[in-house]
Amino acid sequence: MKIPPEIAFSFLVAALTLCMSCSKPSKVKTVGDLDNSRDWGIYRGDQRSNQFSSLELINTENVQQLEVAWTYRTGDATEGSSIQSNPIVIDGILYFVSPAGQLTALDAASGEAVWKHDPRSPEQQKGDYAVISRGATYWSDGVEQRIFYSTDSYIHAVDAKTGERIDSFGENGKIDFRYDLGVDPQLVDTGMTSPPAVFENFLILGTRVGEGFGSSPGHIRAYDTVTGEFRWIFHTIPQKGEFGHDTWDWVEGETYGGANPWGGLTVDEERGWVFAATGSPTYDFYGANRKGQNLFGNCVLALNARTGERIWHYQTVHHDIWDMDNPPAPILVDLKIEGKPRDAVVQMTKMGYLFVLDRETGEPIFEVEERPVPKSDVPGEEAWSTQPFPLKPPPLVRQGFTENDLAKRTPEVTAKAKAVFEVYGPSTMFQPLSTRGHVQFPGMSGGMEYHGASFDADRNLLYVNVNESSNLVRLQPTVLLKDDSGLGDYEKGKLLYQLNCSSCHGLELRGLPPAIPALANNPKSNEELIRTIRQGKGAMQSYRSFSDDQLEGLMSYIREPDGTPIDLQGHETKAVYLMDGYTRMIDEEDGLPLFSPPYGSLVAVDLNDGTIKWKQPLGEYPELVKLGMRNTGTRNFGGAVATAGGLVFIGATADEKFRAFDTETGEVLWEFQLPYGGYATPSVYAVGGRQFIVVCAGGGQKVHRTASGDLVYAFALPKK
Repeated sequence: MKIPPEIAFSFLVAALTLCMSCSKPSKVKTVGDLDNSRDWGIYRGDQRSNQFSSLELINTENVQQLEVAWTYRTGDATEGSSIQSNPIVIDGILYFVSPAGQLTALDAASGEAVWKHDPRSPEQQKGDYAVISRGATYWSDGVEQRIFYSTDSYIHAVDAKTGERIDSFGENGKIDFRYDLGVDPQLVDTGMTSPPAVFENFLILGTRVGEGFGSSPGHIRAYDTVTGEFRWIFHTIPQKGEFGHDTWDWVEGETYGGANPWGGLTVDEERGWVFAATGSPTYDFYGANRKGQNLFGNCVLALNARTGERIWHYQTVHHDIWDMDNPPAPILVDLKIEGKPRDAVVQMTKMGYLFVLDRETGEPIFEVEERPVPKSDVPGEEAWSTQPFPLKPPPLVRQGFTENDLAKRTPEVTAKAKAVFEVYGPSTMFQPLSTRGHVQFPGMSGGMEYHGASFDADRNLLYVNVNESSNLVRLQPTVLLKDDSGLGDYEKGKLLYQLNCSSCHGLELRGLPPAIPALANNPKSNEELIRTIRQGKGAMQSYRSFSDDQLEGLMSYIREPDGTPIDLQGHETKAVYLMDGYTRMIDEEDGLPLFSPPYGSLVAVDLNDGTIKWKQPLGEYPELVKLGMRNTGTRNFGGAVATAGGLVFIGATADEKFRAFDTETGEVLWEFQLPYGGYATPSVYAVGGRQFIVVCAGGGQKVHRTASGDLVYAFALPKK
């Protein structure tokens, strides 16, 4: 049989790629040497956060032959835990973070364990300790190799070859990043879900903080990769005399927090710049104490990676009172706009908007309109009069909510949806929260989430999974104390709950089971609840700043909540409005949406002209499949990875499947039923002459009501 020349050529390219992937490096690689034709050496694939692999041994012609190459079980999953880690692969070793925060090294070809690093205290090892970690960071100076990752408020430094703690880094191998913020570290509650970035010898981090009154600030900091010494800080909440300070109406005695880049950071190595995307200032839903535009909340930031100096900023929401963060780090792409090359930055948002900005200046490449938006009728609140609306690309999810959006799958469900709608009513985009309430669409986990997107530079297509999500939002008036001295433990506990816990668990302690447990009549012991508060678990961050007395008072209030007002006679108070919990618009019986599909989609966006090439439903709810409703999409958590083989790989869905889509058409070409949800971004690499796709299957997304697991799955073509 004669082989056509074009096929023979493709075999030759594949053989050369295999030879390159099998060859051993001549020296230890630095971060700048990492090459994603073989390694997946950095969180989200490369310093530009492109989530793309140039490997093409697995392609549209043979993807149906994919099989499980190996699996690995961590053994430390607990109820409600998950694995969100995007594994990194360097020189044939795969590194990821387990449900309980153990940094684990595996042989990337076989899945066999090489070593584990366990930073847990004896107390944490006894309980149901669990972390949210989206990965680890590799650094080398050409001699030493280190892995950095975070648990609690610590960054750990571990030897990449042995798994041993590097005692010369920080204090006994770790730094506590509650420090160096310019505030009392004992009052700081912070963590890190996305791994830090590395540029030269700078370890640069963005953190996770609370969303209530009194939350910690989200300033961006850099430390020395060798010693752990503090190097620089950029104040995301500007200090007196700094640029942006005049965009806030400062109130004496107030605490200003948030504005944190919790979705990670991106590095432009040529320019020596680091890019960040921040979330809302706190309190998230009522800003009477922080009137103004509020820079640098909800901003895309370009900073000098060596000094932390601001180069430019672009704000995506002014004076955010909706929790409309910029979840993932910006993506750096090279485009051709009207035939001219443009270095660009792409920022994804919870609103479903994509902002495409010039990388040098921060100016929008596609037009953005500042449009008038509704005023707030809540006393003290001053919503910003306009908000930015990108004209290209178009929004990737619905904007606003009407009666036409209600679910119609059965008469009973339609009746439930109408009953909810009659209470809360419709909404437009950027409608301020009120005491009457409305259906906010998209909701707080809508649009694009922390998982980012995949950019294929050859096709100039961005592949991103989006959520159609809604929340029922309503504000309630309450009074907070400026000083709680003189109150009893019970009253202190009640105020502490309102300040820190009510935005998630609700003012009436109902929660939103199973995603957010109810605290009223909670079966757990006080000891268990206090351990969870101090350590954090899953989506809940740790609160290490609470004293023993405060926790005792909090337990008293939780066990016997009293709706009567506290006698605050003689105390200095302030009137505020709090949101009554993160209530989703779902059927509480089965957890399914009370609005019409699609519920989640995978979208291909042409960034050269700002158009949508295709949009496909992502996943299915098994309960709806039984009713004959197919291709509805589901809420999805975990990113997409495209390859040069013409494929997009993604898990993320409630049906717990792992899929491969055709990059050109959006057609599903292959799928695999995981035992637990793959709510993590996959990684692609080559080792030992084979191309692998690996995804962490840790389940535990309570909004999906799926069980927690502890598996890592690697897929490859059959050995020949």
